[in-house]
Amino acid sequence: MDQAELPEDLAQALEETGAQAGWDGYSAELREDALAWIDSARTTTARSKRVDDVARFAGKGMPPTPFQ
Repeated sequence: MDQAELPEDLAQALEETGAQAGWDGYSAELREDALAWIDSARTTTARSKRVDDVARFAGKGMPPTPFQ
């Protein structure tokens, strides 16, 4: 999955945190699951927290919270 396919908010968070390499290191399945988790958020606040979680953990080379 390339940068153009990422939701804008996630792409921006990965860029701001320098976590793009961590995201790219995720398996395709984990990336798909993480995107589905983000998209399933019912509120903008929940979505923002999920995007932040994914970017933070990708920057550490770890899977996001629900996939650990």
